[in-house]
Amino acid sequence: MELTEAVMIIMVTGMTVGVPLLGLTLRFALKPVIETWLRVREVQARPAGELEALRARVAHLEYMLDRHGLLEHPVTRATPELGELPERLSPMVRVDRERV
Repeated sequence: MELTEAVMIIMVTGMTVGVPLLGLTLRFALKPVIETWLRVREVQARPAGELEALRARVAHLEYMLDRHGLLEHPVTRATPELGELPERLSPMVRVDRERV
């Protein structure tokens, strides 16, 4: 076997086995990075109003849980992002309820 034939056999074998192994290695190495990058882009593409609406909904849900005594850590009535709670959401009477 000549030197040229040996080099060609090594190169063909290396490409046949090496390219798929390199592709799989890159896929598993880069997949988490690409998924994270795509999630960051999705979050940045959301309108700011949607985030504020979600914050308001969570604040209202926390308030309702606190009002019914189901929240372990009571929330403060005033938050810097949302300000004071509206009058219609203010607590009238706090009723202690048994946790089930």
